[in-house]
Amino acid sequence: MMPVMPKRDGRRQTRIVTHASAKPEPPTIELPAVESVLDFGCGLGRNFSYLKTIAREVSGFDVPEALAGCEGHPTYGTDRLSNDWNVTRQRRFDLIFASLVLEHLPTERVAGFLDDFAPMAPYVYVLTRARSDSGAAILDLVVESRAYDPGPCRILDHDPSTHRFRVVGEASFDAARRSPDDLHYEVLLRSRVF
Repeated sequence: MMPVMPKRDGRRQTRIVTHASAKPEPPTIELPAVESVLDFGCGLGRNFSYLKTIAREVSGFDVPEALAGCEGHPTYGTDRLSNDWNVTRQRRFDLIFASLVLEHLPTERVAGFLDDFAPMAPYVYVLTRARSDSGAAILDLVVESRAYDPGPCRILDHDPSTHRFRVVGEASFDAARRSPDDLHYEVLLRSRVF
C-alpha cells in the first residue's frame, strides 16, 4: 500500500510512490527517439525499467533522502545516479523526464529547474498536476521561462481500479493553462535554447 500525503489545503490527496517496485507510469504521448534520458526526481527508480526501453543511457537525479535505498534494489537499473544538481545540470541529455515531481516543489525551485532544463536537453517530458502543492500554476511557469515550445496536452485521470492513469481528453497547451481545474496534464516541451 502506498502512503498518501494530504495537500496543504486539505482538499485533495496525492499518492507518493516510495519504492521502485511500483509499476512505471509510461507516457501516453509519443516521445522522440532518444539515446540518453535524465529521470528528474527519480526517487527509488519507479520509471527506470520503462526508460531503459527507450534509451541506451538512463540517469537519475533526486535528493539524497530519496536515493538512499535505490542502489541494490531489484529494479535499480540506471547508469548514473546523482543528488548534486550543480553537477547534473552540466550534463547533456536527449530527454528530461519529469513525472509527478514538479507539483511537489516550491514555486521558485520549479521555475529554476525549468530554466536549467532548457540548455540540458532538446525535449522535456512533463506529467504534472495543473497546480503545485503551494498553488502555483505549473504550466504558467513553463510559459514564464520563455524557453520552450510546448506540444498539445493530454488530460489524465487516476483510475482507482487499476491505480494507473488513463487519458480522459486532450487540450491545447493554452487551453490547459486557462483551465480552472486541477487536473493531471502530460506534455512534451521542445527547448528553444538547446
